[in-house]
Amino acid sequence: MLVKIEEIQSSELKRNEAIKPEVLKEALTEGFALVSATPLQASFKKLSGRVFVKGSFKAELTCECKRCTTPVPVPLNVDFSLRMIPEPPRPRADADEDVSPKKGRRKEQKKEDDGMSDIAASFELDEIDAEPFDGKTIDLDPVVREQVLLALPVSVVCREDCKGLCPTCGQDLNEQDCGHGKTKEVDVRLAKLKDIKLKN
Repeated sequence: MLVKIEEIQSSELKRNEAIKPEVLKEALTEGFALVSATPLQASFKKLSGRVFVKGSFKAELTCECKRCTTPVPVPLNVDFSLRMIPEPPRPRADADEDVSPKKGRRKEQKKEDDGMSDIAASFELDEIDAEPFDGKTIDLDPVVREQVLLALPVSVVCREDCKGLCPTCGQDLNEQDCGHGKTKEVDVRLAKLKDIKLKN
């Protein structure tokens, strides 16, 4: 979703737009697959040079259970709020050229001071958690990708008591017990010890 700042008037701007599938897929880690997604509902409001953004959407994913590899539906409900500030314009590289050594030193010092001012300004306490934008347009595609990545579960299981697969034959133990887990294989090197009878 791309919004021009000029579209945001004094009142709140609301947009409802489908999310591009590739935007969501780029955020998915290995094992997750996209099934469907609702449109992104977003609102924009300008205040004191900043833009406050609220958005929400839902997505349906699938992922294999980490124990038995059964496909598991993974619903995502995403809500986010952002405070966005325009980035300050960068000074031109040749703006302070001067042939005078003294003036050059002054201008060089001024450049350093201006640079420190820019750094200080960019890290004002009330702007630490703000997102920068170019001052003309707001692109929510990167925001959507980030929110999806943050919402993904660390691990997926079909159910809490999933028994997984038999390591011997690969049988899904949730469906049927293959019996391999009941008898323990004896190391052939130790098999003869069973025949040894100890004297009391």
